[in-house]
Amino acid sequence: MIKGIIFDFDGVLGDTEILQYKKWNILLKPFGIFISEEEYIKEYCGKSSSTEIPKLLKQKYPQIKMSEKEIAENAAKILKDLFKKEAKLMPNSLDAIKFFKENGFKIAICSGKNQEELEMKLSSVGLSDFFSKEHRVTESDAGFAKPHPAMYELAVKKLGLKPNECIAFEDTYAGIVSAKGAGLFVIALPNKFTINQDLSKADIVIKGGWPEFLKDPFSFLSKFF
Repeated sequence: MIKGIIFDFDGVLGDTEILQYKKWNILLKPFGIFISEEEYIKEYCGKSSSTEIPKLLKQKYPQIKMSEKEIAENAAKILKDLFKKEAKLMPNSLDAIKFFKENGFKIAICSGKNQEELEMKLSSVGLSDFFSKEHRVTESDAGFAKPHPAMYELAVKKLGLKPNECIAFEDTYAGIVSAKGAGLFVIALPNKFTINQDLSKADIVIKGGWPEFLKDPFSFLSKFF
């Protein structure tokens, strides 16, 4: 019996994967570096902005005269500014949240470097009131970023449920691996940045996103009952 729903944010609730991409080019422009969408999708999308991506950038672009820590901190500042100006919801994501709450599901969210960043993300699109503080999980809370399962393991624990009572909604390979590693069912909602990633580990892939899901949500959910 499914009792809990756990959401990723970027690309699932927030139409913000483009902002994650843009922040890196703003950061790297002074060093004469431009990352194409193709490169971002192939090498960086879905990976941790505080650990993995700074490390990869330093390895690939030795002309970057910042430490990995400085890269992460400056990228976070740029992202915060972008969210204030440009963040918006994925189509029908608010309707999806309301659907789950109205039908008695417990909800949680797994996203971001820390609680400050996650609150920034949620407030920028008006979702803060939908997720209680105790049901928000970040990389710093769990001790590991996705694809490690720790974030989802902690989210399930916070909901007071078992892994096989929860569905995760994800859009990236790393997120899917994280949730599956924690024992959850996974529904993938790919976007233009993640549509060509390996989504095969997800239980269901819905290419039409929330609009397709909401046409007949119980038909999708029935697969897990």
